[in-house]
Amino acid sequence: MDPSPTEPKIALVVATYRRPEALATLLAALGRQTLTRSQFEVAVVIDCVDDSEAAYLQVLERARSEAGLPVQWTFQANAGQSVARDRGIGATRARWVVVVDDDMDLAPGFLAAHLEALESGGPKTVAIGRVDPEEGWERQPLHEAMRTLSMLDLHEEIARGRRQSWGKAFVTQNVSFGRDLYRSVGGFDAALRLGEDTELGWQFERAGAHFVFADRAAAIHRSRVGSFDTWLRRQVEYGRSGIYIYQKLGRDPQFHYLRNLANGSRLNALLVSALCRSDATARSGIALLRWLGEGLQRLGAIRPAVATHKAIQSLAYHLGVRRALGSWSRLQQEKRSFLATLDRPLGPA
Repeated sequence: MDPSPTEPKIALVVATYRRPEALATLLAALGRQTLTRSQFEVAVVIDCVDDSEAAYLQVLERARSEAGLPVQWTFQANAGQSVARDRGIGATRARWVVVVDDDMDLAPGFLAAHLEALESGGPKTVAIGRVDPEEGWERQPLHEAMRTLSMLDLHEEIARGRRQSWGKAFVTQNVSFGRDLYRSVGGFDAALRLGEDTELGWQFERAGAHFVFADRAAAIHRSRVGSFDTWLRRQVEYGRSGIYIYQKLGRDPQFHYLRNLANGSRLNALLVSALCRSDATARSGIALLRWLGEGLQRLGAIRPAVATHKAIQSLAYHLGVRRALGSWSRLQQEKRSFLATLDRPLGPA
């Protein structure tokens, strides 16, 4: 059913947490969109009620009154991005939904490109928009540079047609989909504070979604750099989330939390085996890899430097898996069980 002339065609939903200055950049970019304002709406959910409230209100009220943006907002006690984004989607009326992070700077044709991709693809279309890095991203802390380079490599893989499993490519920095498709798979899982985008992407994949790469739906990631320690804690928690997602998806081997360990790089498997048996060895290995990576970055060897932090990411993730399972021997048991599964995938995710 086509929207009525008074209803927007597409909604942009953003969850934000203690970053009103980042949201101001995003809203300014929305004021420069080529899509007419009657065709889109904006739903912002502020996932905190604290001393940043006044700054958020100033940014949002200015966007509505001075820039004339069709923006609505809600404050909620911190419950995570899954809850915030689902709440934002529920507050919109449009048939199509775009989800972005709060630190994105959108190209003028961003919304128009997402809308074109969705309308031409049909109700089961999921569009992944291009994410461009900031100038000088190579000089950022390596955990941030790693994320940027990983996204650049992923988009190159998609553009060359090498991507087979799309769930892992569904990163909610810049994606869009239909409201009906979103509701049909249950939406974002409120129990997940990490990995919720991958889980939703896999749910879309299982529902027969048609994934497309919307190259012109471009956004620059104006990265707000967090600390290494915070990033590292999140990687550990991703291990716990991986187990939860695997169990939720019916223990399908396609989504096994040790799939990459079993089917991926042998060097990575050796590192995990050598360093993840105990917290002490993992901490020592991570410290050494961090030191090595920072040295390589100073020499301008960005890809080898990033590789050290990909190794740290893997170590932290499997440390989280080991803790959640209770022991290293249990992790090894689960890996052997996966390898013995007849219909298991033979490559990494």
